[in-house]
Amino acid sequence: MKTMRMIRSVISILMVFIMAVLVTGCKTDAVSKRAENEEKLLKAITEYPGDGLYDPEMTVIGLDAPELTEEELAEAEKKAAEEKEKWQKAVGDCFADGMFDTFYKEWFRIDFLGLSQAKGLTTSITKFSIEDDASQDSDNIEHALITVTATDEEGATKSFDMDWQMIFDKDDPGLLQKIELKDDGGFWEAYQEP
Repeated sequence: MKTMRMIRSVISILMVFIMAVLVTGCKTDAVSKRAENEEKLLKAITEYPGDGLYDPEMTVIGLDAPELTEEELAEAEKKAAEEKEKWQKAVGDCFADGMFDTFYKEWFRIDFLGLSQAKGLTTSITKFSIEDDASQDSDNIEHALITVTATDEEGATKSFDMDWQMIFDKDDPGLLQKIELKDDGGFWEAYQEP
């Protein structure tokens, strides 16, 4: 009888231990997947020339500008759909269901790329790390801290330490709900017109 109880106790302890290992393993996989998604997303947003996600086409608007023809409008709509498809293929799998469209409308999606292109910069992420958000009372918010190095056409470089707040999905912690720029590290200020 004592032997049976002892065996049951050992089996119970082993089951608890196995469950803890499995849960920890799943959590580690989700954290690793999320970090990969965050880095992939931030590279798409900040690295120029990048993967062809930014190819501006100038459109002149104003009082004296000619009105676009139906063909030109159709071509512009086609280009816009193709651009969205490129972004979907590049980073769409980083987001929880339905959240890619929210990201796609954000101003910062192409603003770093646009400023880099306009100023003739080559930009790349040279440092990436993740930090828990201590200021929030939530278990699904963290910060991706990156260093972006910008090199101009003369070869001069500047580095910018950026802070991006990442909100990830509670049901699938490997996927993102939302991303928000908290600090650009002075990037905009450095390249604004004097």
